[in-house]
Amino acid sequence: MSDNAKERLAKALNLVLADDESQALRERVARDVPSALSSNGLRLLIHHELDSNAAGVGFATATLMAGELGEGAQRLFVAGLWYPGAALVRQLIECGYLLTLMSESRDEADAWMRSGHDEIVSRFMVRHMRKRAVQNFRATEYEKHCDLGGHPNPAGRTLLRSRADHQLVSSRCHWLDLAQHLADTWTAFVAALPLYDPRMQPGDPLFGPHRSPESGDSIDHLLAAWRRADHAGLTASVPELASEAT
Repeated sequence: MSDNAKERLAKALNLVLADDESQALRERVARDVPSALSSNGLRLLIHHELDSNAAGVGFATATLMAGELGEGAQRLFVAGLWYPGAALVRQLIECGYLLTLMSESRDEADAWMRSGHDEIVSRFMVRHMRKRAVQNFRATEYEKHCDLGGHPNPAGRTLLRSRADHQLVSSRCHWLDLAQHLADTWTAFVAALPLYDPRMQPGDPLFGPHRSPESGDSIDHLLAAWRRADHAGLTASVPELASEAT
């Protein structure tokens, strides 16, 4: 992207980011979605541990990890710690990929839950999950997140507190990015529920699809309101602008 193009895009994005109502919604997404993931994950973990169901336990565990990563990133962003927060967002993306894979097959959740170090490296690194998944993962965006929040990389210096307020794009862009990935993770989680939630399975004594996921209606309404408010910002590549900022 040329310098002029970056400046034009940054100016347009900053106008979107300056809206306080949209920012309040981004921050609410960053609070409420992790909370809903964690509460649903814990409910499913208790159920599947009682049944000694490895696939169910695996899915519930991955959901809980996603919830805590989202909560951790939100807390770091509140403190203005953008660089360590970016590391958690990168891990959140990986959990979202894993949940997507689990939504396509219970075998994936079962295999992940039974995996040791070698199996995780050979089967569940992002590059391997991408090859097996039906859904397409955004490889370029993930690479940008790795630059910012993966192994120490000079690109990450743009997120340090001493420099974060002197970039082309407002630091509010990180809230937008977090909200995007939490929304993606929630979508992957909900798509998987028919395979793992007894409330979604006809014939199960707990069957009651209107009760799954818990807090589902409120999260759906929140995400819809946020998307309406942030529709322009959602077209921008926040990690690309952040990693190329000077």
